[in-house]
Amino acid sequence: MFIARFFIALTIVSGMLLIPSVACAPQSTQAPPPASSPPAAPAAPVLSQPTNESTVYGLTVKLEWNPSPDAASYRLQVSTDSAFTKPVVDKAEIASTSYEMTSGLNWKTDYYWRVNASNASGTSPWSGSWRFTTPVFQLGKIAFQSNRDSNFEIYVMNADGSNQTNLTNNAKDDGSPAWSPDGTKIAFISNRDGNIEIYAMNADGTNQTRLTNNPKNDGHPVFSPDGSKIAFTSDRDGNYEIYVMNTDGTNQTRLTNNPEFDASPAWLPDGNKIAFASRRDGNYEIYVMNADGTNQTRLTNNPAWDWMAAWSPDGSKILFTSAEVGNEQTNTDILVMNTDGSNRTYLVKRPMHDAAAIWSPDGNKIAFHSNRDGNYEIYVMNADGGNQTRLTNNPAEDSQPSWR
Repeated sequence: MFIARFFIALTIVSGMLLIPSVACAPQSTQAPPPASSPPAAPAAPVLSQPTNESTVYGLTVKLEWNPSPDAASYRLQVSTDSAFTKPVVDKAEIASTSYEMTSGLNWKTDYYWRVNASNASGTSPWSGSWRFTTPVFQLGKIAFQSNRDSNFEIYVMNADGSNQTNLTNNAKDDGSPAWSPDGTKIAFISNRDGNIEIYAMNADGTNQTRLTNNPKNDGHPVFSPDGSKIAFTSDRDGNYEIYVMNTDGTNQTRLTNNPEFDASPAWLPDGNKIAFASRRDGNYEIYVMNADGTNQTRLTNNPAWDWMAAWSPDGSKILFTSAEVGNEQTNTDILVMNTDGSNRTYLVKRPMHDAAAIWSPDGNKIAFHSNRDGNYEIYVMNADGGNQTRLTNNPAEDSQPSWR
């Protein structure tokens, strides 16, 4: 680039006007820097969660994708048709690589979703289109255990307490039912083969299949939110620990390992964490760990016994049962807290056994069992503890509800 200084000399000689002289003083020359080319448009994102053709836990879902290099923002579309002609979500300028849908989804519906990426240079093609399915309407059924027929069996009823139906029928005890996320299976425990093992059956009671088989006790099964695994408790290694297995009983793996009692696993709705109860610090407290057993962290810390945790469907709260030490045989209460252990709040506090609280899939109701009326029955209440209503009513014990 050249810079010139121009000097104009106007000289009058002998009455003559001379032509101005122009002097150009050249500076040192330098080649211009190469022009920086603008960044190219980003590549199409790669989708991550929920995986293609999967069933999600409820009507709240977090959609996640991998970052595209050089992307400044993303656009997400969710639709009930693969051509995306009528998207239920069309959200642009998303700065992160995830988006949580808290409304707009219906039960038992297929949804397609895709993402593209943008920057100053342009917009990528759409990612591949993935499909996820919401589960069947989940407010309608509560499974529970009852000994109304002389030994404990698995029953199911509507959420208003009607149509109570026996699903298992054998001479030994069956209990601790747990629904699969899609409502098609129920895991449970039974001592029909001499010791307590975990079984699974169809939602109508057919095809009862044994999943565990060892001389020790296996109990408290609970499905992972994607339906691919079952967490459970076992004393097969000398004391009770948390284990996980595939839903067909294969690949049984221990997650916890300490000399004290670990029990009552409960999955975070996104499947990444498991809450559980442990006595490792002297009395029962609620802990949380990653789904592979790492990063075991204590959430509660008080003289009471805290156990039987249950995550809210949106993953923001944990229900649990608590009792003062020495009083656990006469009085248990139901509390709720934030997922970091803060804001410990009583929902049910009375001189009776109120326990085994579980959320309705929409998070608006809570089922639990109580002996407040002389024997154990199933009750339901609002999520804030209000409107406590009895659902079962017979002289036997009805307990351990599981809601779908």
